[in-house]
Amino acid sequence: MWKRLKSDTVDGEKVKVQWDERRLKILEELRSQGVDPYPPKFPITHSIAEIRQFASKIDGKPKQPFLNGLSTAGRVANIRVHGKAAFLDIFDQGERIQLYLKVNEMGRKYEWSLKYVDRGDIIGVRGDLFYTMKEELTILVKDLTLLTKALLDPPDWSKLGVEFRYAHRYVDFLYNSSARKSMEYRFKLLAAIREFLREAGFIEVDTPVLQPVYGGALARPFVSHVNYLNEDWYLRISLELYLKRFIIGGFDKVFEIGKVFRNEDIDVTHNPEFTLLELYWAYADYNDIMKLTEDLIRTTLKRIIGESEVVAPNSKIKIDLSSPFKKVTMYDALSSQLGVNVESLSDERLKELMKEAGLVPRGGLYLRGLMIEKLFDKYVTPKLLEPTFVLDYPIETTPLCKPHRSKPGLVERFELYIDGVEFANAYSELNDPVLQSKLFQEEQEMMRRGDVEAHPYDADFVRALSYGMPPTGGLGIGIDRLAMLATGNTSIKEVIPFPMVSSRAIQE
Repeated sequence: MWKRLKSDTVDGEKVKVQWDERRLKILEELRSQGVDPYPPKFPITHSIAEIRQFASKIDGKPKQPFLNGLSTAGRVANIRVHGKAAFLDIFDQGERIQLYLKVNEMGRKYEWSLKYVDRGDIIGVRGDLFYTMKEELTILVKDLTLLTKALLDPPDWSKLGVEFRYAHRYVDFLYNSSARKSMEYRFKLLAAIREFLREAGFIEVDTPVLQPVYGGALARPFVSHVNYLNEDWYLRISLELYLKRFIIGGFDKVFEIGKVFRNEDIDVTHNPEFTLLELYWAYADYNDIMKLTEDLIRTTLKRIIGESEVVAPNSKIKIDLSSPFKKVTMYDALSSQLGVNVESLSDERLKELMKEAGLVPRGGLYLRGLMIEKLFDKYVTPKLLEPTFVLDYPIETTPLCKPHRSKPGLVERFELYIDGVEFANAYSELNDPVLQSKLFQEEQEMMRRGDVEAHPYDADFVRALSYGMPPTGGLGIGIDRLAMLATGNTSIKEVIPFPMVSSRAIQE
């Protein structure tokens, strides 16, 4: 039975926003005067950024007005009163400018403005641009209009914790320039990726978010219910299986950037809702995808950062993205770390190593390939600081990848690691419908044995493969982690506009 809670409740208890009483009284006074504290529109001749750009083209810093009759708008950052004159700072879209209010310029509107305007309010002003004696770009205000009365005081940023920031990102973006800059880099990164892929001949498509069978990854899904069909459907955990349907349908180069949802832990590199880039390229394999991945990361990061060098957020090492990325097989990397050839170890010895390290493979199933993958994650992953492609995974690690053309028991898969974190995952895609069906069946057996992340059997996808899918290379890149690298952030929540936090934190 579905229990529906009202939007103003948490755990069934009423919650209410506590507005500032003084500001509420101002609201009442304004309305009693016939003043609308939330007017529908304000004419702007120049944004604050455009004002600054205009001023930068003027020779010197004239003390006399040099742009008359301009109008702009912004949020009040602070107010400094000096008798019959006052200075206000307003900001908008990350840009600030100073306002100069004088009694002899504004008349009665001067006292009115100081009485009714507070920090955090949004105002529109009309006036003339000039430089003060201290060479501060300033607007001499002729008229002021209250556009939005804020009913909460701006927070004391020095006393706010990260949970408040993540739960109330609109405040974070307003008063935290670092948070705003991270978002700007994120959005530029998305634009740069789209530009790169379009130039490479890929077309952007979209796929269903709600799916009758989740798939394309090994993860627990979020479940929803479709009332009309009276069926449980799932929020997608990947973009893969529907993008491959595009390949089967004759679209040879496709990509999607979209939200995916995995009902998993929340930590510095994981959020249950995250943004994924997936692309598929017909008649290509994982070697082609590897080159494309390196070019994509190198090109897009340089476009938004302006240089090829980045500082790794965790290790703080400098990474030169213009240098070729390293390549190593999973088996060679793990063998080097353990000091013994992994292929020579028995299953029992691998199980002993797992227990010594306190590791349990997914689903608690001690299959050889799953143990090797888990040991690799433990001993090798944290040490992969320079960009490194790890190639050729055990076949047990994925049911969607083509078997290796020359190494039995392995698949043609790579993952890209930077700064000890996985950034990309790619395959030569499996296009044999009979083998795909067999691997799905094996995943079902793993699910019955306790692996809650095993891949479900997708009969329609097997049917689609049966019509014929060309040889294909596929790639997935976590956009949020790439944004972490571009911005130098160590937590994924810093680069997600609205990360998942407890509903209690949101109501505080």
